[in-house]
Order: sequence, then C-alpha cells, then structure tokens
Amino acid sequence: MNKRILSAGIIASTFVTSMAFAMPKNMPNPSAEEMLNRDSELAKMGTLDLCVRYNSLTDEAQKKAYIQELDIRGQLSGKDHENIPKKIATNSMTMCGMYMALGKPLAEQSRQIRPMTFKTVHVYESNYFVTQSGMIVESYERKEGVMPPALAMPMPEVEPSPTLRK
Repeated sequence: MNKRILSAGIIASTFVTSMAFAMPKNMPNPSAEEMLNRDSELAKMGTLDLCVRYNSLTDEAQKKAYIQELDIRGQLSGKDHENIPKKIATNSMTMCGMYMALGKPLAEQSRQIRPMTFKTVHVYESNYFVTQSGMIVESYERKEGVMPPALAMPMPEVEPSPTLRK
C-alpha cells in the first residue's frame, strides 16, 4: 500500500515539475479557461498569418498582443524572443520567428524528406535560411553567382549486398 502511494506521489511531482519547466519565463500564465475561451480577433487568425503580419506592425501594443497570442499557442522559442526585436534570424529560431523578424521571404521551396519532415529553403535579400520541421537549421549568406543550398542530397553509390552477388 505504501509503495503505491509513494509511486503515485513521485509520478504526480514529476508531472508538475515538468510542466513548470516547460512554460516560458516571460509568458503570462493564463488559466485553462482563458486559453480555451478566447474570442479576440487574434485568437481566430491562423498561426502563419499572425507570424507574417507581425513584421508590418508599428504599434507596440499590437506587437505585444501578437507575441502573447503566439506564446499561448507555443509557437515561439527563446531565440525568437531574443532576436525578433533585433530583426535578425539565426539557427534555432522557429520559422514563425523568422517571418516575424524579417517578413515574408522573396521565395521559398520545400521538399518532404521523410514522413512528417519537411525541409524548406527561404530566400531573403541577403541570406538563405534552411528550415526543417519549422526550425532554422542552417543559414547562408546570399552571394551573386552562388546557388542556394540543395534540398536533396545526391544518393551515394552503394555496393550490392554480399548475399545477392553471383
């Protein structure tokens, strides 16, 4: 009986502790009721629309509301919060944070590389950013005469299986 109570206590404390570490420090802690019953205009907008529209905002109150809405949705990383005001994009930022900092790219090209895993090259004035599953994984300076990074690597030549040789 004591073992069951002890194990239930350990499981409950682990759950509570992991939830505390998962919440961003600067995010207000809304109740579950507030998160589910939001009827503001921003709550009805799509996530990608919020990310792209943020770059064109000039009012600080609106910017704060957009960031709060995206934090509630869990779309921004710590790097996003650091770099969006600086208007730069770096590795470990989300694609949403990149759109918020730099605006909509000049061009994009995507490819599915595995099930549920997409790789995208985003072309901006001075950089190429490669995102994979929504996170920036590589960035390249854009130079004249240099091609953007490839979405697919060429398959290496593979020797046939020794059991199938004749």
